[in-house]
Amino acid sequence: MFAFDISLSRGHAAIRGLLAAALGAACVFWPGITIGVVVLLFAVYCFTDAVAQIAHLFGSEDTGGQRVLMVVFAVIDVAAGVVAISYPGITAAVLVIVIGIWAIVGGTLEIAAAWGGAGSGWFAVGGLLSVIAGILLIVWPGIGAFSLALVFGIYLLVYGITLLMAAIITPSGDTVDAMA
Repeated sequence: MFAFDISLSRGHAAIRGLLAAALGAACVFWPGITIGVVVLLFAVYCFTDAVAQIAHLFGSEDTGGQRVLMVVFAVIDVAAGVVAISYPGITAAVLVIVIGIWAIVGGTLEIAAAWGGAGSGWFAVGGLLSVIAGILLIVWPGIGAFSLALVFGIYLLVYGITLLMAAIITPSGDTVDAMA
């Protein structure tokens, strides 16, 4: 039904996993951080992930359709990062909704990739976690910066671990297939 098949190198999956887990751990261990720091960290993650997507685009031998999907995901990352940086004074509720939408869209793409036969079950788990975290953030937008740091931190920590697990269990020299 869906034919998403985007390959990541083991190193690319590991780097993305380490970035997500590090950001998640910072949010979990220091939940009292200000919303400004959360905005900055979220934007840095989005821009870094977009750069990783584009870098992979030029180094891969994927089809045109697969490359378009990578560009779309990078554009979503950049758009979310720009919104976060452009409006630093926005309320926690708006930031929660922006991050929730970002998590739902990204998670849905990852689930679709796994459902289409691409990748390991770890990417399906990561996609499901993204969607669940996004829904929770949208359903309860008034949770505030403290709760945002905890919810988003736990999500990123677990999501980062799923990427690291996919990188670890993939045989040496192979690529990790997924929309991540």
